[in-house]
Amino acid sequence: MSVEVIPFSETMAAEIRGVDLAQTLGAAESKILLDAWHQHLLLVFRDQIMDDLQLKDSASWLGETSKISMPRERRGDADTEIQKVSNILDDSGMPIGALGDGEMWFHHDNSFTEVPDKATWLYAIELPSSGGNTLFGNCYKAYEALPDKLKKLVSGRRVLQVYDYTVRTKPSLNGLDETPHFWQPAVVRHPVTSRKALYIDRLMTAAIDGCTETESDQLLAELFPYVERVDYEHEWQLGDYVVWDNRCSVHARREFPANQRRLLKRGKVEGNSLIGAG
Repeated sequence: MSVEVIPFSETMAAEIRGVDLAQTLGAAESKILLDAWHQHLLLVFRDQIMDDLQLKDSASWLGETSKISMPRERRGDADTEIQKVSNILDDSGMPIGALGDGEMWFHHDNSFTEVPDKATWLYAIELPSSGGNTLFGNCYKAYEALPDKLKKLVSGRRVLQVYDYTVRTKPSLNGLDETPHFWQPAVVRHPVTSRKALYIDRLMTAAIDGCTETESDQLLAELFPYVERVDYEHEWQLGDYVVWDNRCSVHARREFPANQRRLLKRGKVEGNSLIGAG
């Protein structure tokens, strides 16, 4: 197996050629992929053909598969390792998956848990005729772009990450007892690259510690535009498999025709507690 790594840009993302993720990878191939992933933050594999069993092993070169955290009643089936991301309804009119249609704001996956997953992958099964592209931003670059004043304001601070599975708007500080949430570092240090990344996003970051609610909202409003950068936009093709580093990137989704079917399968890789960068 001859592995090619083809960068899309100097900022992030690379295409991998010469790898069939349905097959067990050797140590040499796994190291090439891991090094490329740490360097480029996101890898794209085209024309992959995998059943669910193969999908569940597709990111073993990154680590152990993580369990799906979204409640069963919100995601259409009971599989604990693969989640369907879809707007398709079954014969009874019920969704077969989660996160239906429409756009989604930039976010880090599972930032609201004590130990966020380090990686997420998506695999394209059915696609609409247009739209539904996934946008990715490099959070190393987001931190580096901050003026010194903002770097000092967020240095060593924590942010409250909240996610209500039923909404796609600014997270609320009300009803936290019934909503997944966790305090995370506002700036994290990557455990492998040692680079600093800004770890906030509009969908899940509700507050910054040490601030009043007004002060927090004002500071977050200044910070969000630095995170909401489109360093790579993935236009999906059938058989695409994309895997990214949640610790140093954010992603969002563009709208697509609600009357057209879209189905991607999603899985995650276990991470470790985030390292704050003071």
